[in-house]
Amino acid sequence: GAASPAFAAEHVDVELVLAVDISRSMDIEELELQRAGYVAALRHPDFVRAVQSGPYGRIAVSYFEWAGSPRSETLLAWYVIDGPESAEAFAATLSQRPFSGYRGTSISGALAYATELLSGNEFTAERSVIDISGDGPNNAGLPVAELRQTAIDAGIVINGLPILIRPSRNVAELDRYYAECVIGGPGAFMLPIRALEEFATAIR
Repeated sequence: GAASPAFAAEHVDVELVLAVDISRSMDIEELELQRAGYVAALRHPDFVRAVQSGPYGRIAVSYFEWAGSPRSETLLAWYVIDGPESAEAFAATLSQRPFSGYRGTSISGALAYATELLSGNEFTAERSVIDISGDGPNNAGLPVAELRQTAIDAGIVINGLPILIRPSRNVAELDRYYAECVIGGPGAFMLPIRALEEFATAIR
């Protein structure tokens, strides 16, 4: 069904925050590919099947974009996805958003904002997950380690999707950086994104 307001402490299998880098080190084509990747992933039948295969058969998803700071105006907060219609509604909303790039890359700011979204919502879930995609190391705001630890202490899993569609830096370094400094929590993974199709796999 359509996204409906959540009733108090609604049970979902996963609370998922998609935190998406729109810093200026990404050119417009990369921004478009990244956005298209998320939209395609949300529409993918395998993603919907994965959602429906959980004990509750639904997840809660939030999406926002960040650069030197989280851009709260980009927030799509807490849609419940429980089948093809609700996945399509969320994907359609996302696909219509305007694009803009901003200065700076504050992974720590994005993690802090995502952690707040997860702790301040009405859902109850076994798993809380932040999927953070970006194309560079933290260069603004607080050190990542601190906010990563806060998230992990709150029981949140952080997965990293380093974007290497058009690597402007040493790829191995960005992979290693995400692996060592960004991801954390039980079962956390890092999956480099080198092409549009890989978003669908990663988000699934």
